[in-house]
Amino acid sequence: MPDEKVEILLFLAQGFEDLEAVSILDVFGWTHYREHLRKVSVTTAGFHQVVKGRFGLTINPDLSYSEINPKDYHALVLPGGFHSHGFDEAYDQRIHRLAREIHENGGFIATMCVGILPIADAGLLQGKEATTYPHSRCHDNIGRLKAGGAKAIDGHVVIDNRIISCDGPGSSLKVAFL
Repeated sequence: MPDEKVEILLFLAQGFEDLEAVSILDVFGWTHYREHLRKVSVTTAGFHQVVKGRFGLTINPDLSYSEINPKDYHALVLPGGFHSHGFDEAYDQRIHRLAREIHENGGFIATMCVGILPIADAGLLQGKEATTYPHSRCHDNIGRLKAGGAKAIDGHVVIDNRIISCDGPGSSLKVAFL
C-alpha cells in the first residue's frame, strides 16, 4: 500500500549513541516535508521517563515500555550505546521479546553498532550474517555476536532476513536510508 504510513519504534536505552538515534529521527522527519516520499513516523520509547545519550542528548520518550504494542510497528530500531553509561539495559528480556514479536510480524529490525548484540541474544541471528562495532577495548563484540549464533561479517552494513546491522555511528545514515 503506497499510501500506508510506516510506523517505526526507536527504542532508546540509557547511554545510547546520540548520532545513531538522531540519524533515524532526522532522515524520517524529512518524509513529512517531501511529498514524493512515503510518510514514516518514528515513535521513541524507553524504560525511563528520561533517557540520556552518551554525549548529552536527552530524550523524553513518547512511550514507556509498558505502552508499546509491537503489532503497531513495521520496524524496530535499536541504536548502540555505551555500557559504562547504562546501555546494559538493552539486554533486558523485554527487548528480546519486543524484537522477536516485531520480526515475527514481518517487521524489520535495524540496529547500529552494539545494538545488534541484544538481537543476537534474542535468538534472531541463528545462522544469519551480521556486523557490529569491532574496536571495543572492554568487550568482545564479535565474540558475543558469534555466541548468539550469527556469522560475523567484517563490513560497514549487513542485511540478512530483514535485520540490518552496522559497525558504528559512521554507518548510521546508511542504516536509516535502507
